[in-house]
Amino acid sequence: MSAPGLKLRAADAADLEILSACLQDALLPVADLHFDAGAGEFLAVANRFRWEAPDARERVHMALRIRHVTGVQRKGFDLTERGRFLSALTLTHTPGGPLVLLCAGQPEAAIRFTISSLDILAEDFGAPWPCASVPTHADSGKGAV
Repeated sequence: MSAPGLKLRAADAADLEILSACLQDALLPVADLHFDAGAGEFLAVANRFRWEAPDARERVHMALRIRHVTGVQRKGFDLTERGRFLSALTLTHTPGGPLVLLCAGQPEAAIRFTISSLDILAEDFGAPWPCASVPTHADSGKGAV
């Protein structure tokens, strides 16, 4: 039986570094991306690889909620591609600047969030399921973390 899921909050650069590492290689269905402009929140569901337990070779659903969002821009994909999955690489933020979710692929996909403050909530839900392999990257041949 797997350990309890992660529950994270990112409110500063150190928090974001940890959250970004946990999200690396997560699969984000385009159909599960939603910006609620009225609430100022961006919501997503990710199928993340459990980097904290790489020998288990498991994925788990993670709910992602980015708060204080005033605008969202995307590149490299279209919201009508409802069957497409984005593969998360990194989540970065420069104080006073945008929050950027960079994804792998050709063309490179990204989501840029205009935020008034950094406030991200992320929580695993449901039971993990086995996956066939550990994600690797062509430049290193090793796992992402």
